Amino acid sequence: MPSFSKILCDTDVKKQMAVNSDFVGHLPESRGGETVTFPVVDGSGTTWQFGYYVRRDGHPKPVFQGGWHDYRRDRGLKAGDKITFWADGGNYSIQAERKIKLLGKEMWTSDF
Repeated sequence: MPSFSKILCDTDVKKQMAVNSDFVGHLPESRGGETVTFPVVDGSGTTWQFGYYVRRDGHPKPVFQGGWHDYRRDRGLKAGDKITFWADGGNYSIQAERKIKLLGKEMWTSDF
């Protein structure tokens, strides 16, 4: 199943999240210059309506908008957190993780 993971930066959490260019072929088709809305399910089973935007001029960084902001706000995501995004045919899912220190070891957890 195609996927990508990303450590979020300030722009991802304050404006829009840049999507890995290698992953674009697994997202809904876009002619560019328009936002394509599609459902994304998180680990709790909640469905979010993400907006996917590709600039018409072929800018190499497509972005998630719209429901991405709602998801980010609801999860309390901040720079340094990690998301993993999966595509399975026309079904999409996302998981957020935060790095914690437990017994002196750093690890990623989705329980935050």
